Amino acid sequence: MSLVLGPIHHWMHKKIKVSEAREKAIVQGLRDKFGQDAEDLLAEVYKKYPEPQNDGKPLEEILADQPIHAGIQGLIDDVETREAAIITAFYNKLGDEAKDVASQAAHQHGQSCGQQAVKEKGLGPDDQTPGKAFELLLDNYCDGMPCDRGAQVLDETEKNIVWDHTICIHGKYWEAVNAPSKAMCDILIAWIAGFGKGINSSITHTRKKCIAHGDKTCESCYETG
Repeated sequence: MSLVLGPIHHWMHKKIKVSEAREKAIVQGLRDKFGQDAEDLLAEVYKKYPEPQNDGKPLEEILADQPIHAGIQGLIDDVETREAAIITAFYNKLGDEAKDVASQAAHQHGQSCGQQAVKEKGLGPDDQTPGKAFELLLDNYCDGMPCDRGAQVLDETEKNIVWDHTICIHGKYWEAVNAPSKAMCDILIAWIAGFGKGINSSITHTRKKCIAHGDKTCESCYETG
């Protein structure tokens, strides 16, 4: 019996693929910087958390006979845990230098994703607002399942949009591999900031509050000058 998948399932799969692509961009940045040290560290990580084998496969084929919700959640679990394990391995050996390389790679990947989103949506200059950037962010950034309490808009004007999270969806994955939560959050924030720049080069991202850095909630803002 074939799976019957709806738009929301393919929407989630798109976001998972973006996460997998971000992970690959980070890995490539680490390889370029650290050479054989990177290969040795990656080999150890991939023994426990194998690289995905789903490139180009439709979601129906990936899920096969799995329950749809559990299958999609499993794909999220895999990429989130593997990405955290990779960054943790490099951070534990190479410290802030590895974090900086990963952050730069994440920012560049986020920017390219933002630029691609502008092309896909055919956005003109007047459409490249902070609010539109946030809307497109939700279509590309994997932040849990639809049933999770994701980003909620607190305030929006023509020049800015502010949103928050009351829980860190990613934290459980970081804890599972003893990842440095502050560094992990900084890397994801670099991707989000890059995405905003990709939508409109005048958009800046500000992290106002952060659970990983000790606040009770996360609060972010896209804004133009």
